[in-house]
Amino acid sequence: MKRTMVILFCLALSAGMGCEKTNSGLPDQSFRIKIIDEICGSAVVQIQDTAFYEYGVNGYVRSDSTYDHVFTTRFSCSDLAKMQTLTADKSGLVVKVKLIKEAQPESDCVTCAAVVPNAPNRFHLVAFTADWSN
Repeated sequence: MKRTMVILFCLALSAGMGCEKTNSGLPDQSFRIKIIDEICGSAVVQIQDTAFYEYGVNGYVRSDSTYDHVFTTRFSCSDLAKMQTLTADKSGLVVKVKLIKEAQPESDCVTCAAVVPNAPNRFHLVAFTADWSN
């Protein structure tokens, strides 16, 4: 009985260590994304730089078009404000971002709970780079 408990404890411990998330899986480089669909800061975006295609999934369908290399994200309020200065309709807008591990707190930010319907399951948080509109 003790042996079984020790084995189960070791298995649980190793499984727990294997699930630890680290920032090591995120690239340090920035890349371009194209906004396919967006509502209230929730968006489906398409990766434009081939070196980063692995961070997206294939087969997102919108308006009878199929898109590859896409993922779902949520833009910060400050990034939404930057985009708003360019255009109200964000579909088709190409911006430069970097993947981030966690969202930065924004105390004066109010967002709605709406999400893009049938969005891909792959989700990454992003932050605009200093040269985001290039």
